[in-house]
Parts: sequence; C-alpha cells; structure tokens
Amino acid sequence: MANALLQVAELKALMKEFKGDGVFEFLGPKPADATDTNPTCLKIQRDVPVPMTVVVKMPVGYPAEAPPIFKVEGALEDAVIEAIEELLTREASYMPAMECISCVLQSLDGLDLSTLDLGQPGRCRSIFKVELVNNSPVFSRSLKSCVNGLPCIWFFRTIGVQNNAKFSFAVDPLRAVYCIVDAPDKKSAGEFMKSIRTTGDVDCDMLGKPCKIQLTVVEEFEMAPKATAVPDGFSGTEYRTDEDLDELMNPFKAAAAGLPTKK
Repeated sequence: MANALLQVAELKALMKEFKGDGVFEFLGPKPADATDTNPTCLKIQRDVPVPMTVVVKMPVGYPAEAPPIFKVEGALEDAVIEAIEELLTREASYMPAMECISCVLQSLDGLDLSTLDLGQPGRCRSIFKVELVNNSPVFSRSLKSCVNGLPCIWFFRTIGVQNNAKFSFAVDPLRAVYCIVDAPDKKSAGEFMKSIRTTGDVDCDMLGKPCKIQLTVVEEFEMAPKATAVPDGFSGTEYRTDEDLDELMNPFKAAAAGLPTKK
C-alpha cells in the first residue's frame, strides 16, 4: 500500500512537470490495481535530445523494492535505443528506493547521442565443428593461416593412438574440434568460411597426405553490438567432458551473443 501511495503522488508530480498536449499519457492501471504482471505504466513524449517516447513501468515494488523500467520508442537505430535504455536504467540504479523517474528522464536533457556506447554493430561470428583431425600441427597452422588475423579460439578433445593402425599416420590427432571465429562484417565472415572449406591442406588424411577438412556449421550469426568478442589472437583449449565444453562454448553462442529476436 505504501508503494501505491508513493506512486500516485509521483504520477501527479509527473503530470504537472510534463504538461502539454500529448506529452504525458497515463496507460494504467491505477497503482492500487496493479499486479506483478500488469504494473502501472505511463508514456512521456520527448523532443530532447531527439524526438522519442519513453514508456515507464512502475513495478508493484517501486520505489522501495524495485526500480522503474524504461523502454524507448522512436525512429532511432536499435543500437541507439538500447544504449539510451541502458543509460536510463543505470541512472535509476543510482537512486535506490527513491521516486526517481523525473530525475532519470532529466539525464536525457544534455545527452549527446554521439557519446553513447553503441558497441560494435555488424560483427559476425562463425562456429563450426570438425569431427576428426588427423594431424593437429598441420591443422593448427592451416587454420591460423585461413583466419588471417581474425580472432579465433578452438576447443578440442585428444585421441590416444597407441597400437591403433587406423591412426598410423596421425600426429597428435584430435576429435570433436569446435572453432569460433569473429569477423568485422558479414563479407569477411563469408570469405573466411569459403577459405576454410576449400583449402586443400588444412589436415592430412589417413595416409599422411594433405587434405581438406569435413566441417559442420554449428552457428553463423550477427553479433549483438556489445557482445563479448573472441579474444584477439589464436588459441586452442582442451576439454574433457560435455559439461566442460558447454562452459567454454555457451558464452560465445547465439543465445548469449547474437542479436535479440525482434518481436
């Protein structure tokens, strides 16, 4: 009840502050009728720093136990909208347990959009699997040549070959090798994948002769602008269990690093 009373008072203050035709719009429900799944919402039109609409949700726990939630709408790039929402959320975090919506919105008054951290839009990630590598030194050298300076990491399992005629020409063979390569754009990613597929000496066959690799694409996607990049350079890491692999791979897969699905 205390939160509801504070929300009502703040709504009245916001209504007075943002007066004008179409500037403030109460979307409901009333604070006394709000629920966790249907919180009180309002909409404020702004012309500064650019025309936009800010939709504000007041969770049932606001202000004592929860911060307000901000969503920006307007003719802006997705990366700009995301950066402004992050800015508003960050400003609210500086004022816990306070009626802060007016102060948070005021942070937009002097905002220079060119100073926003938009990350790196347009980056693309390729993840592929090689079931078997017969000659890992050859594979490592060839893979490094194909990536041509692009950041690359790869995860692998080793194979014991003692007294196994099948691997008589093998040199430190590997299995279930997962490679992750970041490229600055879609074109560069495509050029890399073409190179790794068509180069004829990425590995050696069972007779020790140079050969192409048989790879399976796991994922190819455009990365979220602020997604964590593959570290610069070229490195390989051994894993021993599926759990180890998940821990290594999951932060780099599309679910964590890809562009959010548009609704």
